[in-house]
Amino acid sequence: MAASPKRRRDLPPIADVTALLTQAVENSSELVAMADCEGHLIFANQAFLAALGGTKDDVLGQHFAVALAPRNPPTLVQELGEKCLTDEGWTGECYFARRDGTAIPISLSAGPVKDKDGRVVGMFGIAQDITERKRVEAALQESEEQFRQLTEHIHDVFFALTPDPPRIGYVSPTYEEVWGQPRQTLYARVDAWIEAIHPDDRERARQSFSQSLLGSRTDVEFRVVRPDGTIRIVHARSFPVNDAHGRLCRVVGIARDVTARRNEEATLREAHQRLDRALRQSEQDAKDAANLTELVDMLQSCQTVNEAYTIAGSVLPTLFTESAGALCVTSQSRNVVEVVTTWGDDASTDTTFAPDHCWALRRGKVHSVESGRSPLRCMHVSESAADGHLCVPLAAQGETLGVLYLKRSGPMAGTPSGLSTDARALARQAVAVGERLSLAVANLRLREALRGQSIRDPLTGLFNRRYLEETLERELRRASRNKQSLAVLMIDIDHFKQFNDAYGHQAGDTLLRAFGDFVSDRTRGQDVACRYGGEEFAVILSGSAVEGATMRAECLRADLCHLVVQHAGQVLGKVTVSIGIAAFPEHGETPQALLQAADEALYKAKKEGRNRAAVA
Repeated sequence: MAASPKRRRDLPPIADVTALLTQAVENSSELVAMADCEGHLIFANQAFLAALGGTKDDVLGQHFAVALAPRNPPTLVQELGEKCLTDEGWTGECYFARRDGTAIPISLSAGPVKDKDGRVVGMFGIAQDITERKRVEAALQESEEQFRQLTEHIHDVFFALTPDPPRIGYVSPTYEEVWGQPRQTLYARVDAWIEAIHPDDRERARQSFSQSLLGSRTDVEFRVVRPDGTIRIVHARSFPVNDAHGRLCRVVGIARDVTARRNEEATLREAHQRLDRALRQSEQDAKDAANLTELVDMLQSCQTVNEAYTIAGSVLPTLFTESAGALCVTSQSRNVVEVVTTWGDDASTDTTFAPDHCWALRRGKVHSVESGRSPLRCMHVSESAADGHLCVPLAAQGETLGVLYLKRSGPMAGTPSGLSTDARALARQAVAVGERLSLAVANLRLREALRGQSIRDPLTGLFNRRYLEETLERELRRASRNKQSLAVLMIDIDHFKQFNDAYGHQAGDTLLRAFGDFVSDRTRGQDVACRYGGEEFAVILSGSAVEGATMRAECLRADLCHLVVQHAGQVLGKVTVSIGIAAFPEHGETPQALLQAADEALYKAKKEGRNRAAVA
């Protein structure tokens, strides 16, 4: 009986093997991550972090959904969370979300992590960045589609054949138009095209064909007699295609119908006219493009949406010189559209109207009417717009922003399609302007919303602590430079915990909102009211000394007795506050020192019995 193979004595310990495996995973180019059963990430290698654009502190502890881009199916997170905890696992392609907002395609394989007893304790995923593969696939698909469209729509006959044995691989549909014969005859017999050639030209065409099969470039012109007896003059060229070893593998060529040369003079005149029109259109397009560029540059430099509306009102008349018009914006409530700027003598539109009064907003696309008496006239447009109007919906980032309205200034010649040539040009120009205007306005709205979220307390609407600290530092520098005073009020609602205990946390939130409104209503324009945290509030009083700040504090306390707060039909108890007062430069010359002094004064007021103000 053969002896069993002996175990090698030089194998490293299990701990060393684990360390090596950990290092290999950490340095792997694959994107590797692990999460617990609730989906929170507990491990991510360097490739994963680099693809996300973050650090371990940013990622670990977050739900794995942070790595998935919004463009994935809405059910992907739930599907991954369910399947990755089963032996089935999940394999497929999805999109990875970078911290800069971009998305990259990945190939992902994920499954469960089990302990030594076979119990599922988490999930893991291994992914590859397939951006380059997707790019190559898209490029190949685009190339194939471009080739197909080129061969299907060009007015020339494109053909390809193999030389040995001679066989047609492809011929474009134009062959049937030029030869008047179905392409199937060529696929059945490679020389069927020669039979339709005029007898006087047939031998020359046959010799050219034989030379092309030997690998020579050919250039020949001949006449084709169609079944209806008409004659077409065809100019054909062929080119050899060799493989990597230099052997002839294919012959490709183009055959062009050149019968129109007999009408060369008329064609040249028409070509000159087309060229002249194209030049005029090109000049107009260049002018429009320059104006659009100027509009975009100015809109991108705007700080607020209202400023953008003002700028648009000055630039739009230069873009639509032959039309009166208006820029109409949908209100935040979505139930009314308001005109924010107009131009021209008479825009002939209501200044406010319901969204369903505009066909463009109803249909979500351009609406053009060539007569003010048309039954398709938008309800917000008066019949005085006798020559018609054009409405372009403004939308960006999935949000309807309003409508760009243009009143036509004169009749336009109609076309068989019903829409005049000038109207089509106006619509194209208006759509181009509307797209850029929509994007600019949407970006400005988003910028304002994000700024508001970053500096505002969502519950009370007052500024937050971060804004307080930034503003206090700036105001202290200004006060020091101008040798002025500045005071800070630190306000705390007395016995706030008792309100929560007695009426519930929702009642406490109602009280905080009401008190925030109370403080905001009693704050001057140059002062800043903030929610400092919890039930504490702070007010920066620019230009106020200790005496003035003390008077303001006492006025706040006195007015507070009139504050009545109701929640769920129940009037909450009487609200009192304790206020700490600190002033620059007496109590501190830095934001930290001044806030600390005001906070100590606040605790002094609370210690002395609350419902009072104390100076640091």
